[in-house]
Amino acid sequence: MRIFNTDATIVHTTHEGEHVRRQAIGLGHVNSLALLDVLMDLPVGTPVPISSVDTPNLRVLRKAPGGVVRVAGSAVTRLLMPVVTPVLAVVYASGWRDGLADASEFASYLPRMFVVDELPGNSDEALAEASWYGIGVAVGPPSAPAIVLEPEPLPDWQPTAAWWRFCERVYGFHVHGESVAHV
Repeated sequence: MRIFNTDATIVHTTHEGEHVRRQAIGLGHVNSLALLDVLMDLPVGTPVPISSVDTPNLRVLRKAPGGVVRVAGSAVTRLLMPVVTPVLAVVYASGWRDGLADASEFASYLPRMFVVDELPGNSDEALAEASWYGIGVAVGPPSAPAIVLEPEPLPDWQPTAAWWRFCERVYGFHVHGESVAHV
């Protein structure tokens, strides 16, 4: 997929129940950062008194597409949940510096690595730099690279509205091949 102005493979898992629910009601990916931010504060499937939601957030919820929330009586219930969970971004780079830069774009969202044809001449120093940033490295042709440095998990990672929007855009690409160039 094309994202952050680079081509990347986003390895992800899919929550099949949420995928089937969305397909049944015709709901694709949700791109509104404001809406996802409000939804982050609501539990999934549990009615919340409307009186506990402030007016600006309630306005955002009332504009949500069908299938995102249910407003019934004096309660609002969040129905939407992330449908994919990205677990690794793989960037295919023509050069070492490009690989480091492009893989770094994913630092806030998930572990990442890049694939290059060959290591640079100063391979120990180059791998130490990639390790410093937590970026994994694989070497060889894109069809069968060998991992020479494992990507590191994100330390103290917490989901954010921006992460959820990233997930939604990955889902949009996964289901419909939609462009997700601007996150």
